[in-house]
Amino acid sequence: QSQMIDTIQDASVRDACGGLALSVQAQMLLQGCKLKTHLMSHCCRWLALELLFTVLHVARASWTTRDGTLSVTLDVLELLPNGTIPLPAGTGRIFVEVGANSANIVDVEDLPHFPDAFLISFEPLVHHYAKLLSWHTRGGELQRLGRYNSRAVALPMAVGPEVEDAYFEGKSKGGSADLLIGNDNDFCASLLRPLEGGMAGGDAKPCEPKALHARKVPLVSLKTVMDRWLAWEGGGGWPIDYLKIDAQGFDIEVLRSAGDRLPRILRVLMEMPGDACKPMYEESNGCSGIMTLMADMGYQVAYNRSCADFDGVCYEDDWEFVLPGIRPLHHKLLPWREECWEGLDVPDPKALCCSNLRQGAKAGCWDATHRPSRCCAHRWLPEQVVES
Repeated sequence: QSQMIDTIQDASVRDACGGLALSVQAQMLLQGCKLKTHLMSHCCRWLALELLFTVLHVARASWTTRDGTLSVTLDVLELLPNGTIPLPAGTGRIFVEVGANSANIVDVEDLPHFPDAFLISFEPLVHHYAKLLSWHTRGGELQRLGRYNSRAVALPMAVGPEVEDAYFEGKSKGGSADLLIGNDNDFCASLLRPLEGGMAGGDAKPCEPKALHARKVPLVSLKTVMDRWLAWEGGGGWPIDYLKIDAQGFDIEVLRSAGDRLPRILRVLMEMPGDACKPMYEESNGCSGIMTLMADMGYQVAYNRSCADFDGVCYEDDWEFVLPGIRPLHHKLLPWREECWEGLDVPDPKALCCSNLRQGAKAGCWDATHRPSRCCAHRWLPEQVVES
């Protein structure tokens, strides 16, 4: 603030204050300033300072309108005095979910298996964020800010590389981005521009670039999350044990936003589109491109999956990548190979579900417990009958 006051003390600003003497005096009266000479310059500087804050979008106002949209400022999470997220006692690992949506969420599918895990969910689409927050809400109980589980918080933000801003250097800062929406489907909301006719699956409705509209959303990088919100008192910070990304073609950039903290992300689950799919977004990658980029960042695909698993068919599957020496998240936790088919009263369920993974998905083979990477491991790990 002192730097700003020095800035507005130049002659042009003082002259502007003098030229608006009547209106300035009226404003000073409203602010309780007495019309005495020795207070005039102080009050004038104060008013100019407020104007400057407004111009820089750091104003005290908690709402504004922009291009026919109402934008508001609101608190979303309480932090500790050192700026980190308060973690419950017994926390032993961190899960992060980017593009949580409100279906197939980590809180339901993965967190119950890991009682020592704490989850941070990012979801920029407000309707899904609201649903996450209300997941365990009960009438008459005040819910802690941002908490939707005793071991989970939700934040209405996108994740990706942040644009550096010299003004905020060394201070708490944040970025924003345009979330581009191509039609009324969730999967057409991305930080990447949609392509005409791009499809993620054979029966998916294509995005419509001509109907594109944008929503301004807060943006934070994984590096900021790890360096500030997950920092340790004595230096360093929490590793991310499991990172689930569903960012509609932006998954690689989400991961890259970790910068030099990338080696602290042990496991990554992301959407993998088959090479037969036409890209849905500009600069998005198919299976072969993602495999190359992940290898370049030091990750290897779990369960020995390969792009040939798609059998030339266009659909998406969730694939896990791990750092060398790290086991997949559900190692020895979820059913493996023949265990998936025990007790099913269906003729040859393994052939039904695994011969064609796309058809298996349509037949209802897969859920949070039964996952193709594990249940169909005879295809990509034929020698590994027992999970070791």
